[in-house]
Amino acid sequence: MLSSQRLGGMEEGLYKPIDGLQGPCKSSEHDLEHRKRMPCIQAIGQCYPDYQFTPETFEKLYCSDKFPYDEKLKDWVRKLVHQSGIETIPSSINPEQFDKEPIPYDPSIPVDEHNLYRRAKDPWCPTTHERSLIWEKFAPKLTIGAAKDVIREWGGDPMTITHVITNTSSGTHMPGLDLAVVDALGLKNIRQRICVDNTGCYGSFSALTVAQAFCAAEPDAVVLVTCTEVCSVHINKHSKDRSEILGNIIFGDGATSAILSAGKKGDWQMSPIRMVTAPPSTRDYVSVKLTDQGYLLYLSKFLAPCLHTAVKPMWRDMLKDSLGVKDSHDCDWAVHPGGKAVINVFHSEDLDMNLSKDNLEPSWESLRHHGNLAAPSILLVVKACLERTAQTEKDKVFVIGFGPGMVIKYYGLTRKE
Repeated sequence: MLSSQRLGGMEEGLYKPIDGLQGPCKSSEHDLEHRKRMPCIQAIGQCYPDYQFTPETFEKLYCSDKFPYDEKLKDWVRKLVHQSGIETIPSSINPEQFDKEPIPYDPSIPVDEHNLYRRAKDPWCPTTHERSLIWEKFAPKLTIGAAKDVIREWGGDPMTITHVITNTSSGTHMPGLDLAVVDALGLKNIRQRICVDNTGCYGSFSALTVAQAFCAAEPDAVVLVTCTEVCSVHINKHSKDRSEILGNIIFGDGATSAILSAGKKGDWQMSPIRMVTAPPSTRDYVSVKLTDQGYLLYLSKFLAPCLHTAVKPMWRDMLKDSLGVKDSHDCDWAVHPGGKAVINVFHSEDLDMNLSKDNLEPSWESLRHHGNLAAPSILLVVKACLERTAQTEKDKVFVIGFGPGMVIKYYGLTRKE
């Protein structure tokens, strides 16, 4: 029997709003047993498109007559792109089109990566459908490329992979990227595949959480995880809010991947992924909304201060929970490269972490060469951290990221005993 409940009959004010940070929450009875079942990260892969955006790319686009900005806003963009800490951003879009005049609108001209912005009816501002055509072309290619790369890094038999999890937040298509991977790689022994989409910059944490659940439930599971974004299709000349422009400028294209399994002694074992949620007043600090001109990517100027406020009283407990340590120098740090202001939060003197630029070099390096790839970014940083543990002589890595909500997620990596 169908429910008779309707929106008009729902009582308002029945529930009290959340006040303060919520989480992390865990089982008081079974957490220790749950930890023993956590998988190991066996390998991490990556894949990027052929083109790159540079600060000069954005300057020639945003500070020309192509975009309807006044001089004050153009000066702000120039300052932003040259002080962002970003040197290159991978892009599926050929930036050479920004050096040319717009093409007189002709719907018979096929949309591709060389003319997406040039051929638009509203010059330099394609429709959501036109943008989606490019996303549908490159998102599967990047996902498959990252999947092949991690299998090469892993060195195992792809026919032993039992689960496939894909993640994206920059576009959509059904059937999803999970089937694109399974079909392209000819994976024949997949018990479950699932798309964990629309989770933004903490997308890899969400996908890995599902992978942890599969591995905990089935000890012989071998899980392939991919995270993919194609953000270069969402540049919008009608974005005049500085938080929207920032979202247009720092996000790039790419895919990362991981293989997870029970592992053996000496492998990098994960701790359970934890989540901390900020109050409702922060819900729009990081957001993505669908418009007639693609996705509107919004990063509030209050994002970094909010992250600072949340992390300050909790970081020691986070370290103890995930790694069993309390000192910031007892482990290496993998911080989501969400932007210069975000990484700088972890250098703040009043947090008492005493982390140097070198301590966070993997995050700074990822930002420098890839910008913010959203979900794929943190796995790049984790990969770099794991590779340099021989140099740092650390056997623990703390991983932390954040995303829409505002939500903070974290976990630890230690050598399996």
